[in-house]
Amino acid sequence: MRLLRTILALMPCGKPQAAHFAHVTELLQWLPGRLNFTGLEHYGGRSARTHARWFARPFPFARLAVAALAAVHPRVPEGLGELLVLDASFVSKSGRGTWGAGWFWSGMARAVRWGMEVTLLAAVDVEEGGAYPLCARQSPGTVRARRQTCGAATGRATTVEVGLSLLREAVAAGAKDSLGARWMAADGGYASRTFVEGVRALDLHAVGRLRKDAVLRFPYTGRHERRPGRRRQFDGRFDRRDPSHLACTTLDDEEVDLYHGVLHGKAWQCWLQVVYVLPRGADPQTTEGVLLYSTDLDLAPEHIFRLYGARFQIEFAFRDAKQHLGLNDGQARSQAKLHFHFNIGFAALFWARLQARLQAERPLGPFSLRHRKRHNLEAEIYKRIAARSGAGPNATNSEGRRHRIPPQRLWLRAPPLEPGPTRP
Repeated sequence: MRLLRTILALMPCGKPQAAHFAHVTELLQWLPGRLNFTGLEHYGGRSARTHARWFARPFPFARLAVAALAAVHPRVPEGLGELLVLDASFVSKSGRGTWGAGWFWSGMARAVRWGMEVTLLAAVDVEEGGAYPLCARQSPGTVRARRQTCGAATGRATTVEVGLSLLREAVAAGAKDSLGARWMAADGGYASRTFVEGVRALDLHAVGRLRKDAVLRFPYTGRHERRPGRRRQFDGRFDRRDPSHLACTTLDDEEVDLYHGVLHGKAWQCWLQVVYVLPRGADPQTTEGVLLYSTDLDLAPEHIFRLYGARFQIEFAFRDAKQHLGLNDGQARSQAKLHFHFNIGFAALFWARLQARLQAERPLGPFSLRHRKRHNLEAEIYKRIAARSGAGPNATNSEGRRHRIPPQRLWLRAPPLEPGPTRP
């Protein structure tokens, strides 16, 4: 983690805060059990009160991640950073004093559940795959009744507004200048005029999925009549059951047909590069495809298809953060501490993946945080046992405390002794 400490020295934070960030980031990559203040105190050597105090202070997560990718850019794939991906995930958490708790949509339960919602912005490697988290933010939840969640004026910021604020933060940190970000990919939940206009205001192009009832109109290319009034602009609506009016491109490796063309979005009042994806040889009358879009009119249809497919890599970032980095295990309750808790988990994933990519002499391919964390845990156990054995039985209390190994943990208990023969 020498790269982490080198870049931390250039961040606008003090040395104690940088040391705490590096300590927690390295600790999360091998720490077993529940990753909360108690676990950090038990294995890290710093008290839970110390961690709670540092968690309440702001930290430039987006600026640190962008600076790290820019520093190692010649050693990572060239396309890394051109595509930014945005998505929100449900986090189960209880407690009346928890900030931001409310009714949010849970994709796993396919229903509205009480908890929290976290929005993540990540840079995705389109060629090799894999998401590198940049920054995250919690959606404020002030809703106290379940019936107030669907379309009611609750006064809280929407998921789209939270995502746009994350995007502005990343652009201000240098995502466009340092990484060369060009496209912003999101799922169908962000298919709104507010999101598209916000992305275009930052000089980026949006890539995503359209709703089933989206109204798309063909441009009028015929001859205009000599009559007073505005000239004709549109020539009928796009019908999914009859995509023959669009050009068709077949991808043999994916076994899909791409019907593409430049259409006008009525709800957004702008022209879009639309790609209608159907399984190869499927009948449009009986099979319903996926409707993709991009505000970049010069983007090839197969590139739009691959960019939207790479968007799914952010789901693996949520999975790793929840299963191995304690995204659901935090003891924080205030807004500042929750913000630091969510970001530190994704930062640990970012540095674990970046370190694995720098150590690999070939394309990284599948990345298993579980195997890497298990390897780091075994190395930490060996290091502590070796340090304790080297200290000897006459070691001072400070040395023993520094290399203390909790004997009550299951993964460090010795196997029970077999009962020997009893004496007569």
